[in-house]
Amino acid sequence: MHYRPLGRTGLAVSALSLGTVSLGVDYGIQAPGEFGRPDEAEAIRLLRAAVDRGITLVDTAPTYGESERLVGRALGRDARMLFATKVGSALHERPGELRGPTLRAELLASIDRSRRAFGRDVIDILQFHNATRELIDAGEVTDILLDVKRRGLVRVLGASVLSAAAAMAAIASGEYEQLQVAFSALDQRMARDVLPAAQAAGVGVVVRSALLKGALTPKAQWLPEALAPLREAAIRARDALAGGVWDRLPDAALRFCLSTPGVATVLTGARTMTELDAALEAEAAGPLDAPTADAAGRLAVADEALLDPWHWPVP
Repeated sequence: MHYRPLGRTGLAVSALSLGTVSLGVDYGIQAPGEFGRPDEAEAIRLLRAAVDRGITLVDTAPTYGESERLVGRALGRDARMLFATKVGSALHERPGELRGPTLRAELLASIDRSRRAFGRDVIDILQFHNATRELIDAGEVTDILLDVKRRGLVRVLGASVLSAAAAMAAIASGEYEQLQVAFSALDQRMARDVLPAAQAAGVGVVVRSALLKGALTPKAQWLPEALAPLREAAIRARDALAGGVWDRLPDAALRFCLSTPGVATVLTGARTMTELDAALEAEAAGPLDAPTADAAGRLAVADEALLDPWHWPVP
């Protein structure tokens, strides 16, 4: 495992990190026999195997079902692992309702629940969940989170964003030391402006959706007909990056993200030991060769509705 600085935070993180949404809720493409979260014992075994094999960062959120509790049960006492979680989803669930003392109380209560779930007094990385440019520019959430950090309850303040505009606002604020963005061979929206700006500002970038919720895996074959253009894009990626072999596509897709300048760490959403082993092998294989990397750079999909799983049809 290789290790990299997380921007200006002073933390070093493994190049491959573990995302846990698929451990806490049923997530991904409903491929036959390959859907649904693992049982608790298997999830805990996977979490412990990840740290034993060199992964040092785990990412979760209160909205990921049982994920925070599982992370705490498996790794709460393991000082090798950094915990990243999120706060602020209630702002999107109850738009316009939360402000002033009510907003502060909501955020503090969420942070306390996460700390209790982890069994830790301090959260290593706290991310403003689905932060928007408008909410960042307003400053109220940021001020509350900075106060929480000053009180020693959080080590690093970050933002998890959906859009390039929100990412640029977080960077421009100067208050967020870490940024989580979606990025993949098919979704390269952050490459032009966000990744260079983050690198210049010393903001550590965590990449999620490197496999685009399974679209850059053999599961793409089971995308619904409404997402046929995405399935076709996945086929082009398979042919360009993996010699036409579906089983080789996840390896190439992960390696593309791992070798992109400005990326500190890439989340794997492994839900089985087999998937974890494959992700670790991809990291160990190193960067893509130059011709394959060039081919990957030409695979970007322009239709944002295809790139944002929030817009995908519900099965």
